[in-house]
Amino acid sequence: MSDNFRQAAIFHAFDFNAHDGAYENGKSYGHEKKIEVATSLIAAQNARGARPNISAIQKQCRVGWHFVRKVEKELLDYGRVLAPNEKPRHCKYKGPGSKTLDEFDTWIILQLYLAEPSRCLPSYVRWLKQLIGTEVSESTISRFFKEAFPYSATLRRPNLVPFDKFRPENCMKAIDYLNIIVQIDPRRIKFGDEKSLKGKEVFNRKVRVNPMTGEIPPLYTTSDFRNTYSLTGFCSIDRRSTAVFCSIHDEINTATEFSVQVELAMSSGFFYPGDVMVLDNATIHSGGENSVLEDWLWDRFGVFVLFLPARSPEFNPIELVWNTLVARLKNVPLDELYAIGSDCSAIASQKIISEMTHSEVCSYCKKCNLL
Repeated sequence: MSDNFRQAAIFHAFDFNAHDGAYENGKSYGHEKKIEVATSLIAAQNARGARPNISAIQKQCRVGWHFVRKVEKELLDYGRVLAPNEKPRHCKYKGPGSKTLDEFDTWIILQLYLAEPSRCLPSYVRWLKQLIGTEVSESTISRFFKEAFPYSATLRRPNLVPFDKFRPENCMKAIDYLNIIVQIDPRRIKFGDEKSLKGKEVFNRKVRVNPMTGEIPPLYTTSDFRNTYSLTGFCSIDRRSTAVFCSIHDEINTATEFSVQVELAMSSGFFYPGDVMVLDNATIHSGGENSVLEDWLWDRFGVFVLFLPARSPEFNPIELVWNTLVARLKNVPLDELYAIGSDCSAIASQKIISEMTHSEVCSYCKKCNLL
């Protein structure tokens, strides 16, 4: 190793092991180094016809003994080295009050999971003992789900799906809708919906516990905390107009109010003749005073209305616009909200929506399998 290289490595806070190999303290070697060690291990295995000498490999590659053993284990377990984003599979665990999980235990746990994905850890412990007599701790079950498979099976908040979504008539409507939507130019489709925005959503954020006292500090809010706003919005990838049109008002979303907001969207230039307005089956869209909305939009503006299948918000990218809005509201600095004062939720929401881009809406459409 040249003196210049050693000086440069020391300058950048690198250390050197016993074999004069440079490494960054606290970090593992990169994927390229793993491949180098794996190549040396395979070559030595082929040359000797037996297990390679670990000490010789670590000296040759200038790495530590444990790193060579780690690469060797990956070669034995998987036949290759793992990519940086891959996690090792662990199928057997031991812990206080537990026993090693064998393949049959694993199969039973998976059947319990498939029967009820929301099952709690004590339920797995109880049913394992009741069904096959296996006694394990809750921590064993927790580690099993987190580390035994390619994906860490931690708890997540799911989408709620009503049973009537899968009625035969609803399934047929979904098929008809998809057959129609794939024939339309995606740039001509404008997706719409409403949202009720509560002021407290802006302040629904976590605070850090005081490390010196252990107390949870209060979060001070503006008078907007108790206000509720109604949002009516449309989104599109059509670059002739803004990515998202949104109107925020204090009125309750009724059929009359919705027709007013639709007319505002028309007058703002968001819609063009030949566009398709996609809405859900809410009563305010097609019932009561809006029973003639379809005919009025077609006769006056040349805009066709297409209704989503029942219980199918996953086909509507405007839902992802609302999700993004709520997430970004929680990241607005509190001092900005305090400076705005009253109606800070509405003003901050309007600013966030105005900054959404066509690229973002395009990504939402892809998530809805529309592109």
